[in-house]
Amino acid sequence: MEHVSAFIFATFQEAFEYMHPYLSNYQKFSRSLSKQIKVKENDNIQYSFDVKLDQMIKNKIEEFGITGKIFSEESGFFECGKNVYRVVYDPFCNSSLATRTFQEAAIGISVFSYDYEFITSAIMDFQTGIVGIVQDGKSNFYQIQSKEQLIFDYVKNETLEDSWAVITLENREERKNVDEIFDILKKTKRIIVSSGHIYWLKLATGMIDIYADPFGGEKLYEMFACTVAQKNGCIVTDKDGKYFDPVENLKIFENDQNHIYYPVATTNEALHKEILKHIK
Repeated sequence: MEHVSAFIFATFQEAFEYMHPYLSNYQKFSRSLSKQIKVKENDNIQYSFDVKLDQMIKNKIEEFGITGKIFSEESGFFECGKNVYRVVYDPFCNSSLATRTFQEAAIGISVFSYDYEFITSAIMDFQTGIVGIVQDGKSNFYQIQSKEQLIFDYVKNETLEDSWAVITLENREERKNVDEIFDILKKTKRIIVSSGHIYWLKLATGMIDIYADPFGGEKLYEMFACTVAQKNGCIVTDKDGKYFDPVENLKIFENDQNHIYYPVATTNEALHKEILKHIK
């Protein structure tokens, strides 16, 4: 585990140092956004920094000997070296949204043994440098530059009226179902319409109380980072209430990259029951 953690922290450090100038220099960031590489599947745009970060992670995988079967959101499955690990990573989750607002961008890496034992998941917020990583069965939080450990002492809101929720209703097809969650929209204190790795980190740290995508769903490579929230006591299930199992879903993902998972996640059991009750 120490070797894998070292790989993740070294990768996150280099990725943050690469992206940090864009955080403080939007002119530089704007020029990079103009360097569109290609349009991928489902009209997803790939930018120069997507490719740069993807290669950066591949270099770290080689440097640290994290060999085996690897999946990158940017370049798909590939195999390298001896079969020791299975790795799923997204170099820049929400790069398409970054063209509008940079603040929701994150990097996520999940690592399993080659024989399907869960080892760790980790997420880093590119804006703040906050890292959430599963270590010894629980989630710990750090600031990537200082390596200082962070403690998030938050109130676990148990009612919609007190909660901040992130609900994915980002396209017209998903918004057709808005009547089915009317009670959630009506009662919840704050509603944010968005999605991505960053919200698993925000859920894990208590910055939000609810993260749900019951209509459009997520491809499974977008789900493994939820273990950072799970290992900090959050409840993560599908919309039918079945708990997310990273190993079970990794096997599904390797057989079907287009499998869709419909997450419903909260910081506590009481709020989760209330959310499921209101999803018709």
